[in-house]
This record gives sequence, structure tokens and C-alpha cells, in this order.
Amino acid sequence: MFTKKGDTAVLAKLSGAPAPYAEIGERLHNIIRESAPSLEPIVRWGLPFYVKDGKDVCYIKPDKDFITFGFGEVVNPTREEDAHMHPVAWTITSLDDATEDRIRALVKKAAA
Repeated sequence: MFTKKGDTAVLAKLSGAPAPYAEIGERLHNIIRESAPSLEPIVRWGLPFYVKDGKDVCYIKPDKDFITFGFGEVVNPTREEDAHMHPVAWTITSLDDATEDRIRALVKKAAA
């Protein structure tokens, strides 16, 4: 498996998405890096991942009609005790302040 590391590799991958998803991907990248600077950005399997201690914390998956933002199942900040289902990914078609704040909070919790 070929892995590219660093912000430059991740931003290059995200820039290949169609508008407006390239811009949304770049904004998500910045939110993740600002919220959890300890996470290492890498491109693996053709997707931007953010890892800590070798574990996938979150990822961004660009598509032609949306962008997906998700968490690894091992480090999932949405897990609720006694719940039978746990969200791990969301399709995003635009970002607003409330959505950005929610993403920031989830990333901080997952990276802690």
C-alpha cells in the first residue's frame, strides 16, 4: 500500500474534487488540522486520512456529487452508551457555522 504523508499530499488529493467539493474538502482539512494538530494527515487508498498513533481517526472522501466526512470505527466520538447504532460518516453538500462547530467538537473528542 502506497501512502503519501503531509498537508501537501492531502490538499493535492482534495483539489482534484469538482467544485464546490474541493473547497469543502479544503475547509474540512483546515478544521481538522486546527481542531487536532496532533493528527497526521496522510493519503492512503486514494483518500485523505488523519491518524494518531497508527489508528485512523477520521477521513474525507470526495465524490462528484458530495463529500463524505467520517470517523474510524475504533475511534468514534459519536458512540453512545446503550445505543444500538453509531453514526460514523456523513455526506456533506455545504458547510455552515453550526456544521463546522459540530465537526470541530467531534474531531477534538476523537483526537483526545
